[in-house]
Amino acid sequence: MRSLIGAVAVLIALCSTLAVAQADGRATQRIAGGRLAALAARVANALPADPDASLVAAFTVPDQTVGAGSLRLLARPAVVTPSYVNVPIEVDVDGRQDRVVYVGYRVVHYVQTAVAARDLAPGSVLTARDLKMARVAFTGRRSNGTAVLVGRRIASSYVAGQPISIDQTQVDQIVKPGSTVILIVRDGGVSLVADVVARNGGGLGDQVTVYNAATNKTLSGTVVGPSRVELDLEGAT
Repeated sequence: MRSLIGAVAVLIALCSTLAVAQADGRATQRIAGGRLAALAARVANALPADPDASLVAAFTVPDQTVGAGSLRLLARPAVVTPSYVNVPIEVDVDGRQDRVVYVGYRVVHYVQTAVAARDLAPGSVLTARDLKMARVAFTGRRSNGTAVLVGRRIASSYVAGQPISIDQTQVDQIVKPGSTVILIVRDGGVSLVADVVARNGGGLGDQVTVYNAATNKTLSGTVVGPSRVELDLEGAT
């Protein structure tokens, strides 16, 4: 019985404490997150401009609930890193600091690189008309020009304006290993043509090794077209 009476007494005491706390609830005021974001934006926009970068809000600033009283918002100097910017907003109520809200921005860097000039289907061999240079957000991939992509094959589809990195393409092997190709040997004004066998494959502009069964010689030349290899003896000296 005593234990039951003690438990009831504790319960009554708890209820009384809760009732006091509820009656003691103080008035509050809400600060719109957009108001804090606008204040932070002034600081962010005043930072030194970088033509190859821009700031993008990292998240939506939530509303803040603070006690009632005289409210003052103070924007503090931004904390800047190469990839992130934080703007502290100090919230004061009745002259005393209540909290500090950090408004964050991601630093987006831009590069000039080759992009698709139009929609491209998988398996397409790239031409100069398929490519153009554009300013795009840096994603970590190496940037490149358009010239290095011409003649290479894409494995997946691309939409107009999408960056194309050279490591996303493949050599279009217009000379295949073991195939019979035409070797053009140029020496000054003289040109000789022979049928040879390619030892290895290559795309336009690649160096390949070929074997001439008639002379039992192995030579190296440049791929200049489908099943065509050229060796310029004058240019090699």
